[in-house]
Amino acid sequence: MDPLLAKDEPVPPYSARQLLGLIAPYYLEHRAALLSAVGLLAAVVVLGLAAPLLLGQVIDTATGQGGPGERPLWIPAPPGARGLLLLSAGFVVLVVLRFLCEAGLGFVMARVGIGMVIQLKEDLFRRVLTYDPGFFRDMPPGKLIARVESDTEALKQLFSVTSLQLFRASFSFVSIFAAMYLFDADTTQLLAPILLGLAVLLAFYLRIVRRFFHRSRRLLAAITGHITEYVQGIEVVHLHDYEPVAEGQLRELQLERHKTDVIADFLNYGFWGLFAGTEVAAAALVLYVGAAKVASGAMTIGTLVIFLEYLRQVFLPIQMLSEFVSQVQRGFVAAARIFGILSTEPRDAQAPDAEPDATLREVLRFEDVHFAYRPDRPVLRGVDFELRRGQKIALVGPSGGGKSTIAKLLLRFHRPSEGRISLDGRDLHQVERSAWRARTGFVQQDVFLFPGTLGENLSVFDPTVEESRLREACQAARAERLLEALPGGLDAELAERGQKLSHGERQLLSLARALVDDPQLLVLDEATSSVDSETEAAIQESLERLLEGRTALIVAHRLSTVRQCDQILVVEGGQIVERGTHDELWERGGHYRGLAELQLGAEGGAR
Repeated sequence: MDPLLAKDEPVPPYSARQLLGLIAPYYLEHRAALLSAVGLLAAVVVLGLAAPLLLGQVIDTATGQGGPGERPLWIPAPPGARGLLLLSAGFVVLVVLRFLCEAGLGFVMARVGIGMVIQLKEDLFRRVLTYDPGFFRDMPPGKLIARVESDTEALKQLFSVTSLQLFRASFSFVSIFAAMYLFDADTTQLLAPILLGLAVLLAFYLRIVRRFFHRSRRLLAAITGHITEYVQGIEVVHLHDYEPVAEGQLRELQLERHKTDVIADFLNYGFWGLFAGTEVAAAALVLYVGAAKVASGAMTIGTLVIFLEYLRQVFLPIQMLSEFVSQVQRGFVAAARIFGILSTEPRDAQAPDAEPDATLREVLRFEDVHFAYRPDRPVLRGVDFELRRGQKIALVGPSGGGKSTIAKLLLRFHRPSEGRISLDGRDLHQVERSAWRARTGFVQQDVFLFPGTLGENLSVFDPTVEESRLREACQAARAERLLEALPGGLDAELAERGQKLSHGERQLLSLARALVDDPQLLVLDEATSSVDSETEAAIQESLERLLEGRTALIVAHRLSTVRQCDQILVVEGGQIVERGTHDELWERGGHYRGLAELQLGAEGGAR
């Protein structure tokens, strides 16, 4: 497999029947529109069959051939010029009616398709929002965007156009073939082997070209993901002069897709050339047989014209089937990817009997907790500690030791692989996730800010939060100077991800955001790791007051933030290797003392 495609997820193994079962509920939401579409479709087919009858009768009337008993479906009409005029006018009316029915059919199905895709996108986005962060490591943003945008657009084509045309082609083929048999059974029987051979050829062509469609869609997803990921990391690309490598990888993907599409187009043109030749051969056969019957008086010229028109129409459904079946295959590939996401259960699915009471009354416990992002790479091994109400615990240790993972488990971003986290004796995962997070404040290393106002970001777009509460949170987090500096204050518009703010300013806003809901538990993940000394001093001063009466878990490299904690846990290699107060661990002279001396030496400070 191409290494650039190796990380692309395979198409989930759904059968056509399973996919139809998954798609059907979206169709059933539009029952009334679909019933009207079926009625319009039947009218289009019937009008298409009626128009050649009028045309043939006009010819027979003009040439003096035919009559009520000489062929099926003779339409009563006055003799002479008046009859010809009425038949011609009727032909025009049929053409206009058919055009109006087709326009109405297209409008109805377009509305159905757009409505179904809107619902599907909402379901997909709603489902994505339930997944834990581990899902997004396996599904990079570029691929997820391709699923939500590219694949849903392929399904819109399937819902609004392709499914309609396939049904229309099947219905038209059966109706037209029956009409041909009614008018001339012998000639129709001669054509049957040709049509059967064309059907076998169509099935063979579709089987060959299917794998090229699959590969083309995978390459398109890879190209979309490649562009998205490098645009998101554009600063790193520029910093390391990575542009030639990124361009080379994209060129390789583009060339692979180009080769795949060229082969598919070659097969496509070859099939259509053979299709056109078969249609010409069938028309020549009908002309030969029909001319002989006209000469012998067994068939009128009008009937021959009707039969030739039906022959032209019977090839159209086959052409539509060959064109739209390939689109169905593309749609099914897209549907398989989308429903693969929709059917993926969240790794931390909430228990159906989860309790809404998330109050910490006495103690939180980590009980022999193990965790791994991937089965072969454990991150935490046998973590045991307890965090009592009102207590402050600090996690320190080298990067990659598992400190942030402990915080994420406490916030229920993940679920322990083994062991459990208990809240006053209850498994934390028996508590409603939303209730637990509503009682917990989280100060992140790199806060995410949405496009919108400062106030909207602090309240996370909750309109019930009062402005006075936002100002109190900013003051408590020592972010009032930032509030005053921004034009408009709480109404100041922030750029995407807060790009115009410094890292330290974003962390102050992260602290203020965490304090808006007055949480019972505060989790600080590297909360002061990227601010200057003046800002850090302001945060330290406010934290001493803010943490009074609150339970807190503090993850930090800077020892100045943890000296006053009730307990310090040294986390290394996924395990707690030391625990105690600052003074106890200093006197013990172990890992903590080594970390402290390194940092104190770097800062030029003293114990």
